[in-house]
Amino acid sequence: MLIEFIYQKTNLFLLNSRLFSTGIATVISFGLAISLFPFYINFLRKFQMNSEFESKDKSVQPVMPAGILFLFIVIITALITVRFNSYVISSLIIYVFFGVIGAVDDIAKVVNKRRVTRGEISKQQYQYKSDGISASLRLSLYLIIPLIIAIIAYEYIPNINGTINLPFISITKIFPYLPVWLFIPYMTLTIAILANGVNFTDGFDTLATVPSITCLIFVGVISFISSNVLWSSYLLIPYIEGGLQELLPLIGAVTGTLLAYLWYNSPPSTIIMGDSGSVGLGGLIGILFVFTKAGFYLPIVGFIFLLEFISVFIQIGYFKITRKRFFLMAPIHHHYHIKMKKSGIYGGDFQIKSKIMWRFHILSVVLLVLGLVLFLKIR
Repeated sequence: MLIEFIYQKTNLFLLNSRLFSTGIATVISFGLAISLFPFYINFLRKFQMNSEFESKDKSVQPVMPAGILFLFIVIITALITVRFNSYVISSLIIYVFFGVIGAVDDIAKVVNKRRVTRGEISKQQYQYKSDGISASLRLSLYLIIPLIIAIIAYEYIPNINGTINLPFISITKIFPYLPVWLFIPYMTLTIAILANGVNFTDGFDTLATVPSITCLIFVGVISFISSNVLWSSYLLIPYIEGGLQELLPLIGAVTGTLLAYLWYNSPPSTIIMGDSGSVGLGGLIGILFVFTKAGFYLPIVGFIFLLEFISVFIQIGYFKITRKRFFLMAPIHHHYHIKMKKSGIYGGDFQIKSKIMWRFHILSVVLLVLGLVLFLKIR
């Protein structure tokens, strides 16, 4: 908004560039986060805002949640750099609402952890009371909020018309159209599944951060190219008019914030993302994939998030049927954690977690490259 206001007053063409706005958004959000995180961490530490039991040393125990600061920084940066339209407003609504739902759970975890410390409840009871919103209500909100946004978006955003881009296939050959009764559930479930998937992945320090950044880079590249009629025609991908490129500065704002978060959350972590960060990010990534008509590329670029979600789904379903566990523990990164610990090869818990995180990060970068190659060239 601010950058558009300055452009109108000065007529400086550089300020009208979406790439310039995206770069500025990334730098501003990174700078704000780097500057504010130390004060925010000290504030949370002062009030003992943590939900961990492992460390007795409060000076090194990570605090939470970083996601509340994420929301503040992204919104401030968006007000400076983003030109608001229906795409941006819909994305921000999902991000803010899901972030608030996660924040309620984060605060409840801290409160109930203190109750454990005071002896009011046991650690086992804490596992059942750690969430501020019941599982059924939370699941309902995960579905109801994106359902409302999907209905409104389908009605009022001209290019949200049910068309979907398929991997390996040129849109000149097949460009399937989903009728409203299929598209609305598809958009709703994509957002809800990604919100849960990112949340499940956020189990170790930084584990969900790099895959989130790679997903954001993917949808950023696609939104930029899809907004250009010549490039989209040459690459045989859907041309999406109506201001899709306005999402770029928003993507830059979130990416810059996550990069600053990596700075402070590099192992051993200083601050935890929390549900307010992971759930909000997941919802945002989900709606961005829908807007760019790239939902069928989520199993490729967002493979890690879907793997984490499916592992929990399988674990719960298998246990209900057989009363046995399919994985040693779910989500699946905990399965690998326990398996590697039992092997006795690695020196300790820190080494095992670092190994898992680095492998997930490397895999997410490879999947980003693969997704871009498939989307842009292999048809």
